[in-house]
Amino acid sequence: MLSAISALVKRTKADGVSVSAHAKTRRVFRFAYDAIHQDLVQESIGVAVQVIRRGRVGVARTETLTPRGLRRCAEAAMDIAAHAPTRDALPALPARHRIASTRDWVAATSSTSAAQAVGSLKRLFQICQGAGALLAGSFVSGEDEFAVANSAGTACYAASTVAGAKLVTMFGALSGYASGVHRDVRRLDLDMLLKRSLTQSLHAREPAAVPLGAYEVILEPEAVAELVTWLGDIAFGAKSLEERTSFLAGRLGERVMDAAITIYDDGNEPDTLRVPFDFEGTPKRKTVLIGRGMAAGVVYDSVYGARFGRPSTGHGMPPDEVEGPLPLHLAMAPGRRRVAEMVRACRRGLLIPRFHYVNGLLNPREALMTGLTREGAFLIERGKLTKPVKTLRFTQSLLGAFSRVKGVSRERRLVAEPSQEMGCALMPALHLAAFNFTGRSES
Repeated sequence: MLSAISALVKRTKADGVSVSAHAKTRRVFRFAYDAIHQDLVQESIGVAVQVIRRGRVGVARTETLTPRGLRRCAEAAMDIAAHAPTRDALPALPARHRIASTRDWVAATSSTSAAQAVGSLKRLFQICQGAGALLAGSFVSGEDEFAVANSAGTACYAASTVAGAKLVTMFGALSGYASGVHRDVRRLDLDMLLKRSLTQSLHAREPAAVPLGAYEVILEPEAVAELVTWLGDIAFGAKSLEERTSFLAGRLGERVMDAAITIYDDGNEPDTLRVPFDFEGTPKRKTVLIGRGMAAGVVYDSVYGARFGRPSTGHGMPPDEVEGPLPLHLAMAPGRRRVAEMVRACRRGLLIPRFHYVNGLLNPREALMTGLTREGAFLIERGKLTKPVKTLRFTQSLLGAFSRVKGVSRERRLVAEPSQEMGCALMPALHLAAFNFTGRSES
């Protein structure tokens, strides 16, 4: 892959040339009602060619790495540049970065056979049948190759593997959920995931309606990941800072959250699905976004770095991406509590495993969001889980919620979508003093 795009860079005659390529293979098993109903292999290739010529920029894409296909893509980019308006600020080409990484490629994951996957899933089906539950979900394993080359001498390559599972256990209309992901399929503990999902669904019988209003909440890592990922989209990129839609605009250096909250992005964090460089070929740098509650910064690529007079933090996206630089490896620093300790410390509140249908665009300046609880939300009374609750809608500013933190768990879980290309969140559980619930579902 790297040799193919490097050769294209050399052949393309322009003031500047940058090529990024990503190849993905996924083996996917989907199952429902204790039976596998889909077994498929997905393969995709995406190549983006960016050329700079006489103050103009052209970008074209292709889905092949053949010499002819790459040549035609470069010709299309050149033609687009010829008809594009001139730009005052041109993309910078990171110079002479050389990275060759296979540290996250695991042979056991790459060689996972259909027979191995089916055998593992059949064992889970048997456990569920013994418990009187039905099992649905997916199991995914696969490989990624990612490469960037440019005319300034940068040549970067990374190969990796990934395995992940989503499990939904059902007792009639009641359900529980658990998910996991890892580079090494041998460290993906399916039995532990099934136990977590079964525990939720076994306790989720006869959910009760609770009054609306503000509740003390304990958010498990999947719920925290959903919220913090939204923060990454609306607030932690340089474009949102420039456009002043980010809640960080005008507040850098000020306290915006509780001192217990530190959020950062680190593409080299070993416990994440790390990627050592961005789509521009710039090495990824750990970037603190919220440091002990203080607004610390945002992520930059070469374009926005030049505008702000800052170096790129290694967060460049594909050249035709309109949202600017974005954090793809978000993490929250762990605390010292255990979730069980948080529950015991809560007199009356809710335990929330995860959210869905979250909308973080209500008011980005205040990080106001809305969404629904999903699977296994429980009422806490006098430090004990007493009963499941029906689906609730929250409407809450995260600046307010994250400013009253009663505890952060020491355990963090990696949350990611293994069927996708890149992006993950490494999150602890949070114990928050107040979270506002404004609607409910009777289902």
